Amino acid sequence: MNFLKLTTFFLFFFSFSYLATSIEKCINSICSSNGPVIRFPFKIKSRQPESCGYPGFDLFCTNASQTVLLKLPYSGQFIVQGIDYPTQQIWINDPNNCLPRRLLSFNLKGSPFRGVYNQDFTFFNCSTGNFKEQLTPIVCLSDLKYTIFATSSIIVAKLLTSTSTCKLIATVSVPVQRPFYEQILSSDLSDDLRLTWDEPAGCAKCESRGGQCGFKNDSSLEIVCSNVPHQPVNWQPSRLDEVLL
Repeated sequence: MNFLKLTTFFLFFFSFSYLATSIEKCINSICSSNGPVIRFPFKIKSRQPESCGYPGFDLFCTNASQTVLLKLPYSGQFIVQGIDYPTQQIWINDPNNCLPRRLLSFNLKGSPFRGVYNQDFTFFNCSTGNFKEQLTPIVCLSDLKYTIFATSSIIVAKLLTSTSTCKLIATVSVPVQRPFYEQILSSDLSDDLRLTWDEPAGCAKCESRGGQCGFKNDSSLEIVCSNVPHQPVNWQPSRLDEVLL
């Protein structure tokens, strides 16, 4: 084997070895057996290399319950309930089981996420006993002396505002599960928040084809779609299908 052929062989060998190592480092990961699968653009912080995830998509595994946490810059940590990669959607909730409390200061600024559907809800603090039979109370925010309600109905909001026993707390925009074509009289707002992301672009199409989205290499921000199967991908139910059913 002459020098030129030998050099070409070694260049090919080491290039292939580097590529295989890069792919191997970014295999799918989980925090628990019943938790969502974590892959690009997400990565589990401290478990996977930086190149395995897109900026702003860091997730964390808790030591106790092995749940997946997403930390939003201005809103803190939330449990990740599900991720749908082909539609680029994620469902989150409060780890302390009082999502309405978090919604009062919820802010997606500084994150890559936005609500799929947003609905304005107005919170009211009413004296105990008032409207309890007609409206759904938010138990985790209520006390023996008062009850907290949230409504998206302009009529109900006007009614509660006009009474001396109810005080308006705030009106907030909530990333709801599905669009409400009619105003909601009241809600305890315990359902998961449904968010989506627009960047990195192109990964939704890659995922729907059964491919693997990721950076071209460890030192590049170029996104590529690899390992696309030649045969059509068999459809499997996703978190999005559960919402729509």
